[in-house]
Amino acid sequence: MDFERVKQYIKEAGLPNFRISQVREAVFNRGISSWEEASSLPADLRSKLTQEQPILSFKVSKIVCSRQDRVAKALLTLRDGLQIETVLLKPQDTWSVCVSSQVGCALRCSFCSTGKMGFKRDLTHEEITDQVLMWYQYIHKEKLGERISSVVFMGMGEPLLNYLNVVKAAQDLSNPDYLNIGARHISISTSGIADKLHKLAVDLPQANLAVSLHNADNAERSKLMPVNRRYDLEDLKKALEEYIAMTGRQVFLEYSVLENVNSRPEHIRKLADWIYSIKDNYLLHVNLIACNLGRGEKTDDRVVKAFAAGLKAMGIGVTIRKSMGNDILAACGQLASQRN
Repeated sequence: MDFERVKQYIKEAGLPNFRISQVREAVFNRGISSWEEASSLPADLRSKLTQEQPILSFKVSKIVCSRQDRVAKALLTLRDGLQIETVLLKPQDTWSVCVSSQVGCALRCSFCSTGKMGFKRDLTHEEITDQVLMWYQYIHKEKLGERISSVVFMGMGEPLLNYLNVVKAAQDLSNPDYLNIGARHISISTSGIADKLHKLAVDLPQANLAVSLHNADNAERSKLMPVNRRYDLEDLKKALEEYIAMTGRQVFLEYSVLENVNSRPEHIRKLADWIYSIKDNYLLHVNLIACNLGRGEKTDDRVVKAFAAGLKAMGIGVTIRKSMGNDILAACGQLASQRN
């Protein structure tokens, strides 16, 4: 819901300001999914809001839940008929939402299902924030308890290629008048759009930055991620040095381990060498994950653990992230509104 638009609607209707507070409380505190549930509002206003200011900018077409993990995935149909997917997950003690920023993706990373869709269009800031609001409604309806504590821009699309809408969405999500998610609990994941990192450091200095690296060899990374032909490892290195100098924040390097593709000892050495070549590299931390190969299938955990051990032996900070939602194609790299 575009709260600013609803506030303007109420003001133009000549209604008292306390109606705005009632709307805020109903939507962002009680998690109503229809205006009819906003019992504090008069019936005629509820009716007009239903017709003219729908709470969500899309229709929830389907929700599926994992039998293995605390994960749910939703298929959303936008007003123009295009579809996106978004994920609710509980990796530890609190809920997190993985949001999409585009319909499809133009970058065509070889291991990512979204890239096979091609690029359709950018999402509006409202379509992005509404993904979180929808899951907030779901948590209330299902009586799942805790609030949503974090949001990750790691779903469909490249966030930094929809820069203005992503920044506006992140700012809205952290607004105390909205869902009040702390800025340091919002993560932006990029495939390495190096020339946007300076601006990101200015606009969202408290957000977390994650860079999908996946290989520290230019030729091999270009095969996995064609974006490397436009922004190679040297471009990325310079951009990260500037970003770290501006923000002083830790940056996460995401690395999906594919057996015999980017998992050999030479890959460990090249990754460590690249990290050590970066100024203030102590603020870089590697997140490893077993690459998701299909429904229920992923790179053998032993390969990932061996890779982690090799990095640790070279003094690199590393964490193995748990892959969640693989059984419902909700894990990293698996989101797509159509299956190819």
